[in-house]
Amino acid sequence: MKKLLTMIYVPVLALGLLACGDDSDDVAPVNNPLPPISSDEYSTAEALLASQGFRGSVLIQKNGQDIIRKGYGMADASAGIPNDVSKVYRIGSMTKAFTAAGIVHLKRDGLIESYDQPLSDFEEDFPNGDNITLRHLLKHESGLQDYVGPIEAAASDLNTFFTPEDILDIVIESIEDEGTLYEPGDRFYYSNTNYLILGLLIEELTEMSYHDYLQLKVFTPLGMNNTGQGADNISGSAYAKGYENGSEVAPYQMQIAYSAGDLESTIGDMEIWANALMGDFYTAQEKAEVFSAPYGQDDINTVGFGWFTIMWDGKLMNHHGGDIDGFTSFLGILPESQGIILLLSNEQDKGAERNLIVETLAKYEF
Repeated sequence: MKKLLTMIYVPVLALGLLACGDDSDDVAPVNNPLPPISSDEYSTAEALLASQGFRGSVLIQKNGQDIIRKGYGMADASAGIPNDVSKVYRIGSMTKAFTAAGIVHLKRDGLIESYDQPLSDFEEDFPNGDNITLRHLLKHESGLQDYVGPIEAAASDLNTFFTPEDILDIVIESIEDEGTLYEPGDRFYYSNTNYLILGLLIEELTEMSYHDYLQLKVFTPLGMNNTGQGADNISGSAYAKGYENGSEVAPYQMQIAYSAGDLESTIGDMEIWANALMGDFYTAQEKAEVFSAPYGQDDINTVGFGWFTIMWDGKLMNHHGGDIDGFTSFLGILPESQGIILLLSNEQDKGAERNLIVETLAKYEF
């Protein structure tokens, strides 16, 4: 498996709203293949969701008032259990915002000195570690190739169980053999590898598991009682099962996603998270790092720590989405109107529909 990361890969945790391979520094244009919905075509949020065949649970909120809070479609088709806002969903790459929060807490606790510390400060033998900083990892500027597609393929083809530590070993071998895709800090390239390394760093510095640290620093203080590591095999009436093209997905090795995408949550817990972010969870100085300043024109993302910032029709939104086996998700917060757009879907490969829903809601409801 030494050459594993030289295989052709298709990342499954990547953010649908972001053109992940853009060459410009810290920006990426939105590219949605579906035609926009005109003002003549738009009537209500509920009608929009129905027209797109949305399956999952939704919260749209402005100034603390619900525009819609509702479940659509089936959580478990075989058992006839419908989706509702209490159901637990995999959230995929929305996990990255929590991993970034863990890194911010490392700095608060004095376990790191600066986001500009190189990886060599923590692992002196990490290849090119003198040039890759924590900031590069947090902002997807490290040049590290994405591991997800090759590891998923190997796990399936070889019937192999991979731990995050196994994956890191393969990543290190790949860097030693092939180097990085570009000079760290030179450009933006979305890679789950960045956040796998950050999760393992949390474990190394805290001597706690990644999930226990998030529980201590984020979930318990905020009262997020239904958020945590997702199970490989989804069962129980509290959970939405994942689907692809109408068929229930097979069990998935969630430790492959790890700190890049293995969390699950509910509408209620993610509402708590959104409001905390618009409140005082971060200091003003921390917010300036976590939420990047918007670009000088609409429809272009800038990159923060586990979040992207975009302007749509002059409205600022911090956001991140997620795609993982059986699920598509999105959280957008619009701080100027205390707005929340939250979509937790138990259908896979619905990024284009998700993006159209979000863009339309941002335009006509906010």
